[in-house]
Amino acid sequence: MTEIYVAKRKFYQEDLSKYFLVEYLKNSYVDPDISSLVDNHDITQDFHFSDENVKRRIEQHSHFFENGFEADRRVYASLVSPEMGYGLFAELFIPAWTIIGEYTGVITNKTLNTDYAWIYHSKVKDKDGNQMKLRVNARTCGNMTRFANHNDYPNCSVIHVPYKNRWRTLYITNTNIIPDQELTVYYGETYWEDRNKKTDI
Repeated sequence: MTEIYVAKRKFYQEDLSKYFLVEYLKNSYVDPDISSLVDNHDITQDFHFSDENVKRRIEQHSHFFENGFEADRRVYASLVSPEMGYGLFAELFIPAWTIIGEYTGVITNKTLNTDYAWIYHSKVKDKDGNQMKLRVNARTCGNMTRFANHNDYPNCSVIHVPYKNRWRTLYITNTNIIPDQELTVYYGETYWEDRNKKTDI
C-alpha cells in the first residue's frame, strides 16, 4: 500500500489570535495587580544581574527590544504529534547565533502551572514582604516562541537580558537551522520539578 504524504499545516504569527486565541505581544507586560511592586523593584539588585555576561548581553541585544520581529515569517508553528501538540519550526535557513525572538507574556504571580510560563528572574516582594514567584505567562498572549518544545540537547539557547528595569528572555540559535527543522530549548530543571509537584497534588 502506497503511503500518501500530507503536507503539515503551517501557522504564522498573524494566525495566533484566529487559530490559537493568543493575543500577539511584542513585549511582555505586568499584571496590573502587581505592576507597582514590579515597577518599584530595582533589577540591578537581583542576583542574576551580577552575572559577568550581563553587560555584554545588554550591549549586544538591547536594540532588539525596540525593534523586534512583529512581521516575522522565519518560523512557523505546526503539529508535532497529538501527544506533543504544536512545535516551532524554521521556514528557511537560520544561521547559528541568530535571535529567534523574545519570550513574551504576562508577568504575573497567578500562574497555576509551568505550561507556557518562564520563571521571571526578579525577586519581587509583595506588600507583606514575602517573595513572590513570578512567571512570564504566554498561555493567552505572547508570540511564536511560546511553541518551542523542550529538548535535553536543544538547538536554541535561552538567555536573560536586563532592559528598562525588566528581565527579557531571548531564544537564540546555537547551531545552523535548516528549513522545516524544529526549534527547541531546554526548559530547565525547575520546570519539571514544579510540573511534578502539580501532578502529585
